[in-house]
Amino acid sequence: MFAISLGDDRAELRPLESWQAEEFLAHMDRARELVDSWIPLASFVTDPESARALLQRYAEKQAA
Repeated sequence: MFAISLGDDRAELRPLESWQAEEFLAHMDRARELVDSWIPLASFVTDPESARALLQRYAEKQAA
């Protein structure tokens, strides 16, 4: 997977991984009302399992 450096403090921007599903789900829950019309996947990420599955599918597609 790729990573983009955000400066001298070693911060990086990188794709989420399946082990981050809980945090991803929490963010989607907070933003769902605002992003659902723009980002359809918000409707499909409704529990930890669906969040983990979505992130895993993304990782598999990137690895292919």
